[in-house]
Amino acid sequence: MTRTVSRPAIVGAIIAKDVREYVRDRLWLFLTALSLAFLIVVFWLLPNRVNESITVGVSGIDQAAVQAAGGAGGETALQVIPFPDAGSLRMVVAGERRAWRDESGSITIARSADQRAPRGAAAVRVAIGLTFPDRFVEALHAGRRTPVEVLVDAGVPEETRAAMSALVRELAYAVAGTPLPVSISNPQELYTVVGEDRAGSQVTARELFRPIVVVMVLLMELFGMSSLISRELHAGTAAALLVTPATAGDLLAAKGLTGIALGLAQGVVLMAAIGLWSTEPLLLAALMIAGAALVSGAAMIAGCIGRDMMANLLGGVMFMVPMMIPAMAALFPGSASPWVRALPTWPLVQALVDVTAHGARWADAAGHLGLSLAWAAAFFTAGWFVLRRRVLVT
Repeated sequence: MTRTVSRPAIVGAIIAKDVREYVRDRLWLFLTALSLAFLIVVFWLLPNRVNESITVGVSGIDQAAVQAAGGAGGETALQVIPFPDAGSLRMVVAGERRAWRDESGSITIARSADQRAPRGAAAVRVAIGLTFPDRFVEALHAGRRTPVEVLVDAGVPEETRAAMSALVRELAYAVAGTPLPVSISNPQELYTVVGEDRAGSQVTARELFRPIVVVMVLLMELFGMSSLISRELHAGTAAALLVTPATAGDLLAAKGLTGIALGLAQGVVLMAAIGLWSTEPLLLAALMIAGAALVSGAAMIAGCIGRDMMANLLGGVMFMVPMMIPAMAALFPGSASPWVRALPTWPLVQALVDVTAHGARWADAAGHLGLSLAWAAAFFTAGWFVLRRRVLVT
């Protein structure tokens, strides 16, 4: 008497076979391990601190005027530092000379490249310089227009450069000893922050890189799984399995679950290595399952495209490039373009950013999680359908 084999047992046997074949493929196993180690190392090498202040050097006005303008020392968003002359300020902004500032606020300019920092002084990096001309006060009191030169480092954003005109006017009124012509009782009522105000809680480069490494690990699994599917299709292994008690449904379920399991396993290892499991582990696990299912569906489609390794790589790249765009866009906080929001990995990346960098909870990430699951279901269904047609034709 023959014993009937259950469907879960058949699916489990196919999954075990796929995992063994995946491990035997030394090329993809090596590339997967290498990419995983590389991303972990790069993550921990990134800075974990953020500087929210802009340092502006000024020459031609005294310390009292700088203090009156509200820019003397402290952890302010804008720090104004007086320099002894325009020449030294120009060299510091250009990076030709180093500058240090001691506890009293005095500035020391290096006379040579090998000069050491004075004891108790901290290095000063000035991105913007304002040089006020001689007899600036006399011209101001006389009502004459007088130019103020603005020295700007090439890396300063355009919006910051434009804001310097307001700073020049404020310093000018401080030098003249007269208040600004506009009086505001409550400055906070003057403006409205559009979107979420991140002032004082900026995200570090390491925190911004977290969604990228997670998505990249998942997408690396796309290549490995699509290569496995492509080899089985062209070697006839998939067709041979249908001769056994296994059905096309068993084969498709095994392929999909194998892709999810492999992607999820690598994601778990990565997130443990970069310290992500300490915040909302169940929510992160749900996001990882959604991402792994999405990638598994894409791998099934890509595996049916190529007939050799190069064609398989091309199929994987077709999915990887657009899926990486939302992760790269996370490095530049702000409102994402509508076409970026339309990409399948955007809700996954946004949810990862909100949870890992801003402490979002289930209620906060529910919308992005639901959209991620919807994209995962769509890709998984599409991959299942494409692979089924290819298996039955083979």
